[in-house]
Amino acid sequence: MAAAKSSRGRKPLTIAVSILVLIFAALPTAMLLAMGLALTLVARIVDTTPGRYLTICVAWMNIGGLSPFLINLWFSGHDMATAIKIVTDVYYWFIVYSAAGMGWLLFLGLPGAVAMLRALNSKRRIYVLREKQKELILEWGECVLPAGESPKNQEASEPESNDDASEENVAVQAPANITTRA
Repeated sequence: MAAAKSSRGRKPLTIAVSILVLIFAALPTAMLLAMGLALTLVARIVDTTPGRYLTICVAWMNIGGLSPFLINLWFSGHDMATAIKIVTDVYYWFIVYSAAGMGWLLFLGLPGAVAMLRALNSKRRIYVLREKQKELILEWGECVLPAGESPKNQEASEPESNDDASEENVAVQAPANITTRA
């Protein structure tokens, strides 16, 4: 129990030391990260969801937007002049903040899209199972229906489809050569 408390107390200290090392060892990179990850910090502050999914979406998209500029900085000398040139570029701000905005949109839009796809998949699955049940009734007779259900009740419970009006509902009958045991 004491070991768990001490490791919790070390986490903020470890983060602070890592940030200080990053600032002193790689000041141009730290400057780009500090300015570029501002929307991630805002997302972290306003995120109240369990699991911090908003923060995760915004952070990864924001890092994705920052990566070309970080790579450019690292391969072009890694000095403050290059970092200031990147930060003063309008396209830097547009790309980095647009990527973070895409993270916000993913967080807001994906749950609705997933719910819609799951509902469509459920409807399709019900349709497939009803068709399979009709085939089983044709092959085995009414003995495969749940207790107390008749083929007429089953057809009435199905949602109406856009079939041609010329099609007639045919009563399902078991083949004569099949014997059923009740």
